[in-house]
Amino acid sequence: MGLRYPAACMTAFMILAASGCGENEFQRPPPPPVAVAAPAQRDVVEYAQFTGTTRVATSIEVRARVSGILREVRFQSGDMVLEGEPLFLIDPEPFIAARDALQAQVERAQADLRLAETKAERVERSARDGAVSEIQALEARAEADAAAAALSVAQKELAIKQLDVDYTEISAPIAGLVERSPFSEGDLVGDTADTSLLTTIHDDSRVNVYFAVSDRLYLQAIRANEPGSEPPLVEIGTEVDEGFPFEGRINYVDPTVDVDTGTIQLRAAVENQERRLVGGLFVRIRFPVRTLEAALLVPQEAVGADQIGSYVLVVNESGVVERRHVELGPVDGADRVIMSGLSSNDRVIVRGLLQARPGSAVNPQPVGP
Repeated sequence: MGLRYPAACMTAFMILAASGCGENEFQRPPPPPVAVAAPAQRDVVEYAQFTGTTRVATSIEVRARVSGILREVRFQSGDMVLEGEPLFLIDPEPFIAARDALQAQVERAQADLRLAETKAERVERSARDGAVSEIQALEARAEADAAAAALSVAQKELAIKQLDVDYTEISAPIAGLVERSPFSEGDLVGDTADTSLLTTIHDDSRVNVYFAVSDRLYLQAIRANEPGSEPPLVEIGTEVDEGFPFEGRINYVDPTVDVDTGTIQLRAAVENQERRLVGGLFVRIRFPVRTLEAALLVPQEAVGADQIGSYVLVVNESGVVERRHVELGPVDGADRVIMSGLSSNDRVIVRGLLQARPGSAVNPQPVGP
């Protein structure tokens, strides 16, 4: 009797334990929800991006063309000057005196010519009457011609002296911003090459942007234009700009490729009426290379990368996650172009990527476009 009671108790315990295990059997959790969307499809312009530098389109040095004492500086450094506006005045008195001296010589040469012409006419009449020899008439005419030549020389020298007087007043050859001059009133200018450069005027209403592209890209994007078509437009932005607020058009291409770098230099002209650009800036440049028609795009956050390459996760018809190796194209806003590896009907996981593993089941939830 003592042995049967423990055995019966053990049997009853095992039966109760078995029935309890049936009630707590493991339940597999439902597949995690993920957001899926088909790739967007639209035309995308592919751009190439570079860095370049700006230069003012027109800069003209203002030089002294005569040597003298600087009497007046008629502008402030950094002023916006108009074409023809007076900038400097060199003391004109010595040049006026030299001009007036030549003017007196011209008047004397004119008097000599009148006398020589009168004499030649009388001698020629006398020669026709036989009163003097023909040689005397020829000599008189030669004297008149010499007097005319002397007058011509004197008049040309007077014109040169008048230019010297005119050059004492120096005006702006173009409209633009004028640099600070290293000279002030009382300085001797124009006597050497170092003292002839008085200032420089920059017309920054248009700015040129210089940049270099690879020879391959040049052949692909520049020479691919139809003959007679306008040069391509480029977009330009400074380091503080968002995006590319400036637009220019390529107006020069170097005739040869740099054999050391395999690049060719281009120049684009940018209108700068608001004067937001200055010379010497480093800028970002992009221009269209080609248009990808009906390209497939996915959000950039949907694209992953590992040692194998770039990939996206898609959900197949059975609700199972698949890893798709993709070839990436250019960025377009918040999206990335997929060149290969996807079709327009694929369901790409765009949110919930941390819960998705290749080969595991998920609960796909479509999201709007």
